[in-house]
Formats: sequence, structure tokens, C-alpha cells
Amino acid sequence: MLIGITKKIMLKTATFIAIASSFVFYLLSPVPKSTYHSLYTSLSDNASISHHLYTLTRRPHIAGSAANAEAAAYVNSIFTSSDIPTHITSYRVALSYPVSRSLKLIPPPPDPPHEFELQQEVYDEDPYADAAKEVVPTFHAYAKSGTAVGPAVYVNYGRVEDYATLREMGVSVNGSVVLARYGEIFRGDIIRNAYKAGAIGALVYTDRKDYGGGGGGARWFPDDRWMPPSGVQMGTTYNALGDPTTPGWASTEECERISETEVEESGEVPMIPSLPVSGKDGELILMSIGGQVANDDWQGSVDAPVYRVGPGPGIVNLSYTGELVIGTIENVIGVIEGAEEPDR
Repeated sequence: MLIGITKKIMLKTATFIAIASSFVFYLLSPVPKSTYHSLYTSLSDNASISHHLYTLTRRPHIAGSAANAEAAAYVNSIFTSSDIPTHITSYRVALSYPVSRSLKLIPPPPDPPHEFELQQEVYDEDPYADAAKEVVPTFHAYAKSGTAVGPAVYVNYGRVEDYATLREMGVSVNGSVVLARYGEIFRGDIIRNAYKAGAIGALVYTDRKDYGGGGGGARWFPDDRWMPPSGVQMGTTYNALGDPTTPGWASTEECERISETEVEESGEVPMIPSLPVSGKDGELILMSIGGQVANDDWQGSVDAPVYRVGPGPGIVNLSYTGELVIGTIENVIGVIEGAEEPDR
């Protein structure tokens, strides 16, 4: 009986060793690299990434522009030259562009009014300085056109909980132009929350604490990765996907579209005018705001001035006019067919 058990144990042990040996051999054996594996490694090495990034960012290419079409053509050519079946599909979509903008600060006396230039500075060392004239003026895509004049109120990141904190402090934003810093939530939600709280306009700036290296001697572009004092973060304020005039269906040439009034009534675009501003401009507005000192977690970088919440006494005069046009954008579609269930 003991001999039988011993044989079974020896047989199982031998079987396990054989399986384990086969598994180790499988792990140590070179696995043939597929075409797409080789393609991936060739396209994703540092030299390739650096070249593609430079090519795609050396000129501004806002949606609907000729430069954007050239960027799509470049991506298409890279995919095609890599033997990836690729095509470009064009769509006619509602695009937002700025027509005019202005921003003025009326600080408490004796300081004189200040008209903001709303320009991003070009630096001598900027490798893209020759393309600066092609940059679209700073704006929020799909922002509401209009003018807002009112006392400035600092609202931190413009979150729902930030307005709750202001209410606890006895601070109202009704009839004010709020100043919020980028970060934590989507810019469209910053403006929507401001509107719901009673504000008549919104300014969103890039605080040094979040985007400038935290102050304290930190360097910025072109010397480091941080946003320079005049840098402005732009982007859409539309709170849904796709084309605002074709919610839920493709924006083809002859498709049905809803009107600008219906777009506004959808609740997915802002109901008050807004502008993105630089950290430098935002700090100047902050210095015109009095009232209670903001909480510690609302304060800026180590060398920033003390942030107060207001309202005022600084008065902000914000004016923005935009236009909605139907323009062409391109989707570059490359297809890699799977080995199993390729139709999926």
C-alpha cells in the first residue's frame, strides 16, 4: 500500500516538474514579434514622439482652420506610410470664435482704472515665436456674448462647495463678476455654478499655485515646464459631447440642426459672459478685492498676496462678443483588423 502511494506521489511530482519545465521554457523562449508590435515600438520611441510632437504643435491649429486640416493630413500620411488602412472623414460642425473682447478693472481710489491687454507675451527664447501672430485671441469656446459690470468676488475654484463656504461667510455673489482659478472642475461648470449663484459674469485665471510652479522662484516656459505669468488656458465651455447644434446625431453636410436659441435653452452652454485670463491679470484683480480674508486652502503660492473674497471694492467691466459658424473638421480613422473576430 505504501509502495503504491509512493509511486503515485512520484508520478505526480514528475508530471509537475515536466509541466513547470515546459512553462519556464515557454517564458524563456523568444516570442515572435508581430508587425504591429514592431510598428508600435518604432512609432513610440523618443525620437519619433519628439518629431511628431514638434510637427503637430509648431503652428496653432484651431478647429476649422487650414492649419487643422494640414495636421489631419499629416496624421493620415503617418498612418498610411505605416501600412495602416486610413481615411479622413469630414464633418460640418458649429464652431465658436471670438469677435471682440475687453476687460477693465476699476480699483478703489486713488488707483486709476486698468485696461487689460489680454495678450500672451512672446519671449525671445520662444521657439514658436514666429507663429505667434497665428494664435487666436484668448477666449472660451461657446461663451455667451454680452457685457458684465460688477464688483469682483473671489470664489476659489468655483465649485459648489466653494459657494457654500461663501454663504457661510455671509458673502453674496449676486450681481458680481466672479474670479475663479482653474483646477479641480471643468471650466464650463465653473461658469455654470457662477450663474446659478447669481453672478453676471465670470473670469477664470491660472493661479501660480496650480500652474506656475507654486511661486518661490520657480521658472516657467521657455526655461521650464510651468505656465508663464501671461499664459492663458483656453478651451470649450460646452458641457456635452459633439456639435451643440446636432445633439445626438452626426454633423453631416445636409443634416438637421437646432437653432442657437435652442442650443442656449439646452442648458449645456453658459448663460453669462466669461473670459479666461492669465495668472498675472488674475493676481491684479485679486489685489483690488477687499473684505474677509479667504480660508488658508483658498490662498495662493508662497509669494502671492493675501487673497480676500470681496465683494469689491474693485469693479470689473467684462465684454465679450463671439460668433458661431459652421466649419469643417476632419477625423483621421486608422483601422487595425484583429486576428480573432475581425468584424468586431
